[in-house]
Amino acid sequence: MALRIQHIPMFFTLSTNPKPKPPRISCTKNNNNNDASLASEFAEKASVINVRAKQADEAMRKSRKIVFKELSEYLELNEEDAKLKWKKMGEDEKWVLVNGFVKELGQFFHPLSEKATKELVEEYLLQENQLPEASQISYPLFPFDSIIGFP
Repeated sequence: MALRIQHIPMFFTLSTNPKPKPPRISCTKNNNNNDASLASEFAEKASVINVRAKQADEAMRKSRKIVFKELSEYLELNEEDAKLKWKKMGEDEKWVLVNGFVKELGQFFHPLSEKATKELVEEYLLQENQLPEASQISYPLFPFDSIIGFP
């Protein structure tokens, strides 16, 4: 009688959410694979990525603006006065204000935490101070191109 031992790894992980696979450019899709067809397929995928990045940035910008506007209304101030008041506040005062705001109005902005609210307000104020020109905004396909030597 032979004894069989089944090897079970000591450390293993079960992944319920596999990592999303990056988009692939097919080199065998068409029989006439030339540089132009591969370049156009690559350009299509790159434009989709750039559009999604622009949409995400725009959505975050709008979210910051809405949260700041609601915070201004919570303070019963106009936006300019709320900006000045926020700049003059100390960190403890900001946390107290944000805690009260989230407790009172957090149900309308679900899920919204105190930390996220404070970060959104501060990012909005920084964004307002640094209004970028349209020519300065760029959405590179690969953020590390400048390191490699591409413009």
